[in-house]
Amino acid sequence: MKLINQFTIWYLGISIIVFLIGGILIFYKMESEIDFEQGQELERQLDRYARKMETLENPGSLQKDRLEITELPADQAMVRFHISDTLAWHEPLEQVERQVKAGKSYLVNGRHFYMSTYNIMIESDDITETVVQTMVAIFLMLLVFIVVTSRLVSKRILQPFHQSLDKIRTFNFKDNQPLVFESTRTEEFEKLHDFLNKMSVRLLSDYKIVKEFSENLSHEIQTPIAVASGKLELLLNSPIDKQQANWIGAAYRANEKMTKIVNSLATLAKLENQEFEGTQSINFSSLVTDCLHEYEELMGMKKITVHQRIKPSVKIDMHAHMAEMLVDNLLNNAIKHNTSPGQICLELNNKVLKISNKGARPTGNVTEYLKRFKKGNPSSESIGLGLSIIQQICRIHGYTLEYTFINEEHQITIQLQN
Repeated sequence: MKLINQFTIWYLGISIIVFLIGGILIFYKMESEIDFEQGQELERQLDRYARKMETLENPGSLQKDRLEITELPADQAMVRFHISDTLAWHEPLEQVERQVKAGKSYLVNGRHFYMSTYNIMIESDDITETVVQTMVAIFLMLLVFIVVTSRLVSKRILQPFHQSLDKIRTFNFKDNQPLVFESTRTEEFEKLHDFLNKMSVRLLSDYKIVKEFSENLSHEIQTPIAVASGKLELLLNSPIDKQQANWIGAAYRANEKMTKIVNSLATLAKLENQEFEGTQSINFSSLVTDCLHEYEELMGMKKITVHQRIKPSVKIDMHAHMAEMLVDNLLNNAIKHNTSPGQICLELNNKVLKISNKGARPTGNVTEYLKRFKKGNPSSESIGLGLSIIQQICRIHGYTLEYTFINEEHQITIQLQN
């Protein structure tokens, strides 16, 4: 959900609560004010009638439908103004309605009169209906105003945020340029920009150090490995006994393994640093078929048969070398960890690449074998980096990699389309 939508929902939720509380307060305030004003008006009416009675010879003649006049003993205590509810016939509505009745006594020309009058009462239902209609109308107008203005205002307020996202998306270590943002008047954005700038400077520095270290290590270690290999080959060709030959052979194999580790680690470093730039449309079906032909001799030596279901002309967008590396590691892994005789089942279509082979049951959780240097058999000649390279290539291209062991079969599934 977009940030502006969350702000809008929260604001509307708070507005609803405020409107409910405000509506209740307005209802009681209106009811109180109406009662007070109605009482004041009835008292003013009674005062006007009292003043008018002073000019009449017969005050009783002033009596009307809504006015009652009763003469009281002159020595009786004066009745203060008071209000009460009553039921009376309402002529316009032609029905009995609740009415508010007001009464007060007056001394008129030395005589004591009690006068009362009444008027229709504004009921709570009428006030409630008015308040609800008013609040709903105001809320609907506020809703339209918020939705419209939030879209317009957010484009301006959040513009620096979107610009920052664009710069972060295009950030590349190879450019060797830290993130630089335009100045804004929003303090939070300024803090974010400052943090991102410092972080990018630190990342570029660390990247440069790690890149130089891995390049130097990969380059410098090749020379002593080559020298060691040459010396070991010379020793193997010189007169030696069987025990010495075994020792030299073990050292030679260890040296070859070290070469593979260095090359694989260098490849992983290049993948993680995204040094394989540029993609092209590759006929993945042809590539997989060609790689299978290259491994025919090795599979024949291990008596491995291949059952393939390859859909023709499956296309993917990938760097050519990375595509070859992906297929090569998959086939090499399937052959290396197969039985003899054994079989490989390979399936390829537009959605998935699946390869499975018979093999020894792995020890522990199969997901652990996606980690570097993790092997099912610690004593095997495998360096434990093949699946790591496959996983890194899949991660770069957004493919989903799954490794399972079912029915005595190792199975690797790559979802080419999510």
